[in-house]
Amino acid sequence: MTNNNQQFLIQHEEFNKNFIFPSINNINTEQVITLYENFKKILPHSQKYSKDLKVRRNLSDILDDFDVLFLDAFGVINIGDQLLPQIIETLNIARDKGIYIIILTNGATFCSEKKINQFYKLGLEFSYDEIISSRDATERFLSTHLKPSKIGILGNKDEELNIKNSITIDLSKDIEQFDEMDTFIFLGSSYWDSDFQDLLKDSLTSNPRPFFVSNPDIVAPHKDFFSIEPGYFTLKLINEGINLPLWFGKPFSTIFEMALEKVQFMTGSSINMSRIGMVGDTLHTDILGANSIGIKSILMTKYGLLRNQNIASCIKKTGIIPDYLIEGP
Repeated sequence: MTNNNQQFLIQHEEFNKNFIFPSINNINTEQVITLYENFKKILPHSQKYSKDLKVRRNLSDILDDFDVLFLDAFGVINIGDQLLPQIIETLNIARDKGIYIIILTNGATFCSEKKINQFYKLGLEFSYDEIISSRDATERFLSTHLKPSKIGILGNKDEELNIKNSITIDLSKDIEQFDEMDTFIFLGSSYWDSDFQDLLKDSLTSNPRPFFVSNPDIVAPHKDFFSIEPGYFTLKLINEGINLPLWFGKPFSTIFEMALEKVQFMTGSSINMSRIGMVGDTLHTDILGANSIGIKSILMTKYGLLRNQNIASCIKKTGIIPDYLIEGP
C-alpha cells in the first residue's frame, strides 16, 4: 500500500516501559492524573508564569472578569444526562452581561448539530456558532492539510466525517480493511475492546503511518463512574512503541485556535486574551490547554474529574495552576 501522508512526520518518544497502566475497570482520579503525568512531555507547555490563584465560590461570582467564556461540557455543564445545578441561571446571567459563550468539547462521536440537540433536550439552547467539538477541528484541519486518502474511522456514532477529497471507512463495520488504510481517525471508544486495540496496534506496527486522535481525554465523568476515552487507549499504544498521533482536542492548540477565530468572527474584533476564560474540570486538558494558549483558566471542582479530591494536592502534583478555582456554576 502506498502511504499518501508522509507530510506528517512519524515521531516516537521513549517512555517508562515498566509503567503499569491502570485497569479500565474502576479507574479512579489518582490513576488518571498519574497516567497524564507519565506522558506529560507530549502535552503542550504552559505559558502561565504567575502562580496567582483566585478562589471563588461559583462561576457566577467571576463573570465580570470576562468578555468570552469557553466551557467544557462533561463536568461543567452536565454529568451524563443531568445538568449541573444553577448552570442555566449562570449562563443566562452571562448572556445578559454580553459575555460570548462557546462550548469546547472533546466529544467527537457526534457532530455539533447532534450535540446542540442533546443540550436542547436537557433544557439549554445553543446556536451552531456556540459549540466547537474536536470532531469539527479534525474535519477542518484534515480537509486543509491531508492529501487525498483512504481513512479508517474508529468510534463514529454519526454520519460520515466531512473531509475533502478523502474516502472515510467505518472500520467497526469492516475490520478486514485495517491494513488498507492510509491513516486512521480515533473519534470515540464506546465499542472499543482488546480486539480493536490489537488490530490497530498490529496495523501501525507493521506499517507505521500518521494517525489522528480527536479526543485526547483519558476518561469522562459520569454520575457514578468514569467512561474510558480514546486518550487512554492511544497512550497505551504510544507506551508500546507506536508513533505519536496528531491530536485535535484539548489541551492541544487546534481546537483553541478555531475557537479564538470564531470569537473574532462573532465580535468583529480581537478581544484581550486576559478577558477570555476556559472553564473546565480537568487540569491536563482544559486548564493546561488554556494556560498554553494564553487565556485565563478556571477550574471547576465539585462535579467532574476532581470531585471529592484534595485540589491543592492535585495542583501540586501536576504543577498545573489555574487562574481561578471555583466549585460550580
